[in-house]
Amino acid sequence: MPALASVEPELLERIHAGDRELFSSLIQQHSRSVFFVALRFAKGDEALARDLVQKTFMKAWSARQSFRGEASFKSWLLRICSNLSINELQRAWRRQEFVPGEGLSENFERLASPGESSFDQLAEREARSYLREAIDLLSPRQRQVALLRIYEDLSFHEVGEACGISANNAKVTYHHAVRNIRKFLSEKGLAA
Repeated sequence: MPALASVEPELLERIHAGDRELFSSLIQQHSRSVFFVALRFAKGDEALARDLVQKTFMKAWSARQSFRGEASFKSWLLRICSNLSINELQRAWRRQEFVPGEGLSENFERLASPGESSFDQLAEREARSYLREAIDLLSPRQRQVALLRIYEDLSFHEVGEACGISANNAKVTYHHAVRNIRKFLSEKGLAA
């Protein structure tokens, strides 16, 4: 199946017909990307990310008729995941169920290289913390675009597909996000 191009008519027909085997295969193929997007929206809370992934796949199955095949299946899934994550987190925030920063896992910390001092490690950890804070302060759309572009390494075309906007709009939104991140980091005394 093409990764960036439109979906072949035969595959699209099978998806619309409810071919569970094909759909399951496509879900498995892209589950890691969906999980990491959800994890970033959940700010490191793995349990919440798993819930978001589960809801994404359930929503994708129930909305499979809306998949037109003009974008890649991965972009379509990431769009569902991003929109669902934003909506779920906004609802939880209103109910005060989710506190930003709680549940952050430092499991992703890397080990120091042999020549690296603990001071360097601390400085790097602090810089990552400021970067997370800067991303958290972005508008939902800027955060969505930045996360997909930076962490999923999607092209602007793919980001646009995943967000339901044009590639040019994705590019402009990304540049606004980067500008806002740099401004925040410079206010914290970090070169950006």
